[in-house]
Amino acid sequence: MQRKILSAGLAAVMLAGVSMAEARQHGGVDAGAEVHQQVVAEANAEIANNAVAEAGMKPVHGEGQVTELAVNMNVDGLHPKYSNRVPESWHPMEEVDWQVKNQDSPQILKRWPVTVEDGGGTLLFSDSPEYVEQDGILYSDVVTGAGRIFYYHLNNTRQNKKIAVVLENEGKYTAILNVNREALSAPSDNYLWVGKTTQQAYMESKVNRNVFVFPNRKAILSNKMTETVVRPGQLVNGIYDFTADGPVRLSVIMYPAGENPIDFMKKAKVLPKDEHRLRGTYKGMNRIIRAEKAYNPQQDGAVFIPLADNDRDVYRYGIDATDGSETQNYGNYGIMYELQVPVKGTGDVQYILQPLGGVYAGAMSVQDMADRHRFMLSVPQNQLYFGNVRIDDFTSHRFPPTEDTDYIYFSSELASLGSYGAEQKLRFEFSPPGASNLPVNFILMPATQAQGLAYKWQKR
Repeated sequence: MQRKILSAGLAAVMLAGVSMAEARQHGGVDAGAEVHQQVVAEANAEIANNAVAEAGMKPVHGEGQVTELAVNMNVDGLHPKYSNRVPESWHPMEEVDWQVKNQDSPQILKRWPVTVEDGGGTLLFSDSPEYVEQDGILYSDVVTGAGRIFYYHLNNTRQNKKIAVVLENEGKYTAILNVNREALSAPSDNYLWVGKTTQQAYMESKVNRNVFVFPNRKAILSNKMTETVVRPGQLVNGIYDFTADGPVRLSVIMYPAGENPIDFMKKAKVLPKDEHRLRGTYKGMNRIIRAEKAYNPQQDGAVFIPLADNDRDVYRYGIDATDGSETQNYGNYGIMYELQVPVKGTGDVQYILQPLGGVYAGAMSVQDMADRHRFMLSVPQNQLYFGNVRIDDFTSHRFPPTEDTDYIYFSSELASLGSYGAEQKLRFEFSPPGASNLPVNFILMPATQAQGLAYKWQKR
């Protein structure tokens, strides 16, 4: 089966005619190869592993106590805020000693049928130029109603800079922009860390604050932006959900650290996009993936839903408002997925995320629809990233994936999203994280079957 594989985030690029097996063996390909090598360097892995070891974290009910690197850029610190606080009543799996039993017999997965519905407000996506070499406007467009802005930029100059979102009222009356969800990373040259901590903060975020934008005046989306200095070589990632009751222009800018962003806008010009053209305006910022039928763990076995492969889950098309050209959001960055798979029957269901294209570092959330409580899930738990283990040629050639089947190989790296009772009505949130590789598989299987699997569970 020939598919397109995306190495997401840093200078993302699509590779046509690459098999899924080859992608798993060698990982995704990144156009910014030198930067990507820096991201997954052993030094970063050592930082993450040492931090976890120093914290003395122990698994609780089969779910690792998720404590990620601190958000204050002291990467040798820990921040207990980012933990998977899943109640015991949700039946998380007990501790299992995952052992390789038969390397030639991977676990087969069958694709679960789903429908896809795009909706919600307007997404503004700003990632081009990704490596910003001069001051200016990185992306700009007008939104009325519900919206989301996702920006991801690196200071590629030799001076300290700031990156902010400037609001401008284009109507006759005062506009109120209500922010209801937000996340802004601390700048860092550890790009996987930036992508992951931004998603963690966003998945937990629930705010309610207003920004008043007077006619023919400008304002800043968040004061935190003007307080954050981005040093040379550092990356910053921001995600903001909002509703504007009038036409408001949002402009992502990079400007000198010592200047006033409002004054800078008087002379700022739109910067040309880079060769990857990852910026644009997309109508429908959310995607609902809904199972066509209920999943029965006792009858249906192990199943998967492919995410962000641009084949069975296609990337969105939009318009670059700076020049009117059509653009495609390679990776569906800023698109918030809602995964709805009703479950019937009895027994517990194990939920898993499986990276297919290479290293992956992100976050998801799970919500019990009965009590509406939402919990953040770090992916993976206890360490910064996973997914960099190669699948051997012999096994992958004997068991190649197809359109409707896939496999958990003995060396596959997996992240547990929890084990829950069949009677619970759950909704998962997923969004492709910056700097990570795509696609991924969202997997469901009976918890008893998961405990007996002959694969390498993600435990370092």
